[in-house]
Amino acid sequence: MHVVFAHHEPVDAGKARWVAICRTLSALARQVPVTWLSPDSAASVDAYFERELGTGRPIALTVKTLPSIRRRLGMTFNGVFFRSCRKAVESLKPGVLWLRSDKLAAYFAEKLEARRRPMVYEAHLIGELWAQDRKAGVQAARKLARIERTVYAGSRGVAAITRGLLDEIKARFGFEGPTAVVPSAVDTELFIPCWNGGDGRTVAYVGTLQFWKGLDTLLDALILAPDLRLRIIGGGSEEEQARLKARIQALGLRERVDLAGHLPQHQLPGALAAVACAVHPLPPEHSIAARFTSPLKIFEYMALGLPIVASDLPSVREALKDGVNARLFEPGQPRALAAALQELCSNTKLASRLGEQAGLDSRRYSYEARAGRLLALFEQCRNRSQ
Repeated sequence: MHVVFAHHEPVDAGKARWVAICRTLSALARQVPVTWLSPDSAASVDAYFERELGTGRPIALTVKTLPSIRRRLGMTFNGVFFRSCRKAVESLKPGVLWLRSDKLAAYFAEKLEARRRPMVYEAHLIGELWAQDRKAGVQAARKLARIERTVYAGSRGVAAITRGLLDEIKARFGFEGPTAVVPSAVDTELFIPCWNGGDGRTVAYVGTLQFWKGLDTLLDALILAPDLRLRIIGGGSEEEQARLKARIQALGLRERVDLAGHLPQHQLPGALAAVACAVHPLPPEHSIAARFTSPLKIFEYMALGLPIVASDLPSVREALKDGVNARLFEPGQPRALAAALQELCSNTKLASRLGEQAGLDSRRYSYEARAGRLLALFEQCRNRSQ
């Protein structure tokens, strides 16, 4: 089976999804031929693989560069890439077309391309609810809902990153075709158990600085745990960085918070081996955080054998269980988070037990396992078309 993946955005080292995309493409290409339709050159993709992932692009992963006009006068023109993408798919005649861009998937559905060959859409959120989360307005929410209705009407199969998301898709859009829950994953060759017992005081957060990540709760918890320090690994927009720095300053935490910035993925194990624990403080009020996200950082924490403190939310409970492989706390509550952090930082025996089990559980979430789940879905969809 020949798989074609297409995405209209260029690779961006500042966005975690590109780690997931490239790792998944690599794992798939170790089992079947894969062609990636991209606005980037093969040389640019190879540079990302080497710089960010510390590895090379598999031979069976072919990058085909398509024309694209990215930005003019603050606007993005997707039409050039979309039309080129459609011609490329018509020429390649893949066994499966795999997409995770709602706009591109809607384009193929509208052009009836999805009826000529199986199109599998990988869902990461509900657009209408995401618009509400970020207060984008009623019109934006309605537009995203229309796009998603088109996508699900034209898709042969759907991969959702959480069970909660898949249930919402079926209830909201009435999708009845082949489906699979395909959570995020971790490179189990790069991320291996390396926790050395920690220093008893440093808490690590790895990720972006977006509004729905729970950093405000984390900083408020740090005030309540004066013996602890926080290391934030990751970046964001200039506005997000400025807001974070201002809040750290206002709370008087400048001497206790280390803003390490973005690190290439292959450098993360070394940066995390000596921390006391790792945290994932998602807030409960946003749909993407509560039900739909499958956080890359959780699986990386697990594979490193780190003691984990995380929000007790449905999305998190799909991978973590309180007292088994993590300590879960009441989401959005700084006092509960502070207590959980202090518990793991001061109780090495408990931290070790939770981290060890997390490391064992992480084996279910390798990129090879993720590729296997996708390929099983692809086969279902292809068989239905024959």
